[in-house]
Amino acid sequence: MTVAASKPSVDSSAVARLAHRLRGRLQELGLTHWAWDSQGRLAARALAGSPWCEEVLRGSERCQEAAGLAACRALSQRASASAVCPCGGCLLAAPVLRRRRVLGAVTACFPVQEALEDGTLLRHGKRLGLEDRAARALAARSIRHTRRQVGDFLRLLAWLIESEQDAEAARGETETLSANLASTYEELSLLYLISGSMKVNQPPAEFFRNICRNLLEVMHISAAAAVVDARASGGQDVVVQTGTPPLGDEAVRLLAAQRLAPRLAQQRTVVDNDFREGGGAAAAGVRNLIAVPMMAEDSLMGMLIGFNKTTGDFDSVDLKLITSIANQAAVFVTNHRLYAEVQDLLMGVLHALTSSIDAKDPYTSGHSARVAVVSRRIAERMGLDAQAVQRIYLSGLLHDIGKIGVPEHVLGKPGRLTDEEFAQMKQHPGIGARILGGIRQLDQVVVGIYTHHERLDGKGYPQGLRGDQWPLEGRIVGLADAFDAMTSHRPYRQALDLRAVLDELRRLSGAQFDPAAAEAFLSLDVERLLDELRQPASTVFPAPAAQEAPA
Repeated sequence: MTVAASKPSVDSSAVARLAHRLRGRLQELGLTHWAWDSQGRLAARALAGSPWCEEVLRGSERCQEAAGLAACRALSQRASASAVCPCGGCLLAAPVLRRRRVLGAVTACFPVQEALEDGTLLRHGKRLGLEDRAARALAARSIRHTRRQVGDFLRLLAWLIESEQDAEAARGETETLSANLASTYEELSLLYLISGSMKVNQPPAEFFRNICRNLLEVMHISAAAAVVDARASGGQDVVVQTGTPPLGDEAVRLLAAQRLAPRLAQQRTVVDNDFREGGGAAAAGVRNLIAVPMMAEDSLMGMLIGFNKTTGDFDSVDLKLITSIANQAAVFVTNHRLYAEVQDLLMGVLHALTSSIDAKDPYTSGHSARVAVVSRRIAERMGLDAQAVQRIYLSGLLHDIGKIGVPEHVLGKPGRLTDEEFAQMKQHPGIGARILGGIRQLDQVVVGIYTHHERLDGKGYPQGLRGDQWPLEGRIVGLADAFDAMTSHRPYRQALDLRAVLDELRRLSGAQFDPAAAEAFLSLDVERLLDELRQPASTVFPAPAAQEAPA
């Protein structure tokens, strides 16, 4: 029989691993064992279970050949078998089955007392070059069983094989369950994270960039992309990519519009693990991809795309995960659109309100809108966050709303105001604060309205605040208000020259104006800003501050 090793098959490797796991228990029982594949070829060489077997294996291959024959018998009968090994010991063979399929066999042998008593063992020792005394001493250290135990050991070997296979299957199921639990935990954690980050006032690009970063980690892909429709992103299509994108933004936009959108409209998911084969030039660098839609009111508002799985092909687990995330993202898309509509409505009402105030005095027409723009530019240059910039913009827009309570003859008086008239004029910050004071969402906006006529030196009104007592909102709006007043025509004077205005702002920095706000304003291109302010407004709606980059 030929026992030369060949390239191991999957089944051969499985039987060898099984024999390796059994070695501790078989050696403890004093059993030498081998593993054989389904064709009767040696899969794992013998591991001696006693000093006698170790000596025999070193000096002869007769026992291994006999074990191979016993293995073939067990394989052909698909049942356990026993035989006598050349040295007179007992030889056992049991098939290894998996779902009724024969993977191979395990054989085991052990020396017995009867072989020593009838001289078989000593005669075999002589063929190995051992003297009787040495052979007896070696046998005395090795023999632990008799032939009467062969049936028990045959059943034990079969039981050990079956038991170890069951344990291996259980370990595999446990590992699979553990992997599924880990995947589910990652999915739930990611969905929880996304739910917690769904702030409708944040720019869509920022929200989808965070989603794509998380997809990279959880799905093991080289790149993730989100393509968002103009209706969801605030006026124009947005492409967000993270990782190592195989395509540029414009190529991804075209891929989404021309190839993926039609397929998503029909089947709602795209899993293409051989994309490059049919992709042509547009598929350069794309090995495989997965894409799912973001739906809002049965309308395709965008899609999430995963490129180039790093651990093989995209599967149902990946599809389930990215679909769940796309559903969450669709909620954000819908809510963001509704939020934007409410914001537009609110800003329309506020602009209409301020326009009605400005209409009381034709010389100050557009003043509130201009102060709002300048206030926003200063806040951006000072590095304030988007929400703070928006609050300050609204403070500038509404800073004079209290003038609705000031008599028109005082507002439009061409000459110097009397003390009584000036006292009436100084009431407008407080009136404005009272008008808006009942709106909780405008609390921080009211701060800027109420304090925009304070001064750093404490000579302002209505409270005479000094230094750090003067809130930042009031400092910024106050500077913007003064700049527009000086550069606008009034009943009692013409607009000042821009150079003179800037010199005045520098002179009063630290007294009337906050130095940090003044420095931020003076670092702007003021001449260009002034030209913009003098242009007719194309819309009453400002760009949402949360979506603007600092100037």
